[in-house]
Amino acid sequence: MSPIAEVEGRRIALRNLDKIIYPATGTTKGELLHYLASTGAVLLPHLRGRPLAFLRYPDGPDGEKFFTKNPPPGTPAWVKTAEVPRHEGETARQVLIEDLASLMWAANLVVELHTPMWREADGYGVADRLVLDLDPGEPATVVECCAVAVWLRGRLADDGLRALPKTSGSKGIHLLAPLRPTDSAATTAYAKRIALEAERALPGLALHRMKRSLRPGKVFVDFSQNAAAKTTAAPYTPRARSEPAVSTPVTWDEIEGCDRPGQLGFRIEDIPARLARHGDLLAPLLDPDDAVALPE
Repeated sequence: MSPIAEVEGRRIALRNLDKIIYPATGTTKGELLHYLASTGAVLLPHLRGRPLAFLRYPDGPDGEKFFTKNPPPGTPAWVKTAEVPRHEGETARQVLIEDLASLMWAANLVVELHTPMWREADGYGVADRLVLDLDPGEPATVVECCAVAVWLRGRLADDGLRALPKTSGSKGIHLLAPLRPTDSAATTAYAKRIALEAERALPGLALHRMKRSLRPGKVFVDFSQNAAAKTTAAPYTPRARSEPAVSTPVTWDEIEGCDRPGQLGFRIEDIPARLARHGDLLAPLLDPDDAVALPE
């Protein structure tokens, strides 16, 4: 029989806690759930009000993986959902993770947590943040991503935007900037313009197009995740990688000092000490006083 956990008055059946999810490190499902429970206080504010997409990997990163925006079968009635536009005038429901009980229910499914750049309260496609996803094409690595990130920080600062970095939890870097509520189409257009400027300023290093034949040795500055229908890995989410990697907020000193691949790779066991040292480095994303208008 699966153990029953009571979380904030909700009863959740936690299954297969001894199952190894990450064979490379022997990390079990129970350890993964413990990580999410212990970081809930900083993770939840980055999830609340944002209809989620899940990348599920119940048998680990080497097993079946599937991406879903629909509430999974068996979703409890107490887990909140939101009606979200899809295509051709259709709508569908997506999960909202508003509290620790909902987070632990989702964690039990073994998921990556992906959020849009808008909140339900502001309306579909009304962005409150900008994202630039820096993705290296081999043999480029996170080192090259950090070089591009430093240039982008200065360029965004010229327009009054404060760039906040985190690792993707995979190979690259995400830059986020808090915005006053802005139409996602305008945010996407601005991000594309900045990506194109980066390509012109850093020839041979930055790239604004996804075309695979152009990507070896360069950093693709992906602006498309600002679109209303797109989502990005949430801060602090574990990733479906060979090891329990985490999309981790980092300091600009760490970005500037990155000189070898793997230097900014963090796993679930690294996060408590980082939070004790830095707190939530992405807290400005949650403070309306730090939001600025998108440049015209």
